[in-house]
Amino acid sequence: MPVAACSAFFFPGGNAQMKRALSLLLLQFLFFGLGVSAQTVSPMVVECGKKCRGEFSITNNGLTPLAVTIEARSFSLDTLGRATNRPLDPTVDLKLEEGSARVAPKGTHIFAYQLKCSAPPCSVALLSSMVAGHTANGVIVRVQLAHTIYVCEKQKNCRKNVRAMAGVTVN
Repeated sequence: MPVAACSAFFFPGGNAQMKRALSLLLLQFLFFGLGVSAQTVSPMVVECGKKCRGEFSITNNGLTPLAVTIEARSFSLDTLGRATNRPLDPTVDLKLEEGSARVAPKGTHIFAYQLKCSAPPCSVALLSSMVAGHTANGVIVRVQLAHTIYVCEKQKNCRKNVRAMAGVTVN
C-alpha cells in the first residue's frame, strides 16, 4: 500500500504534513518492528576463563536467504555501562571457524570460535552483520547483532567483575 494510501486510511481528515509524518512513523514501526525480529543471535552473552571455546547461532526467521558476516571487536564499558567498541586488542587471540555464511530461510547457522586472552579481563563482541532490507530510496538497512564474550581469570561472576571494574553499578 503506498504511503499516501496508508496516510488516508489511518489518518483521515488530518493536514498533509501531519499525515506524512505519522505515515513515516508508522512505516518505520512496521519496517523495523518486523525486520529486526526476523534475525536472532543466541546466546547473547557468555563468560569464560582465560581460554574459551564456544559457539553462537544466527537464526533467520525470514523467508529469504540471509548473508551474515562476523566482525570481532574489543570493547570497554564506561561508568554508565555503555560500551565503546575498538579494534581487537593485541592481547586477544581469536580463531573463528568461519567469518561469513549464508543462512537459509527459517534456518540456523552455528559459528564456532576459540578465544584466548593473555591479559584478562577482556571483553569481545562478535558482531553479526546482515542486510535486513532496503528503504524506498534504495538505501541498504544493515542490522548488527552481538554475541558478547567476557574473559576473566575465573569464569564465575566474570561479567559482574568486569562491570564492577568499570565502575558500573551491578545489580
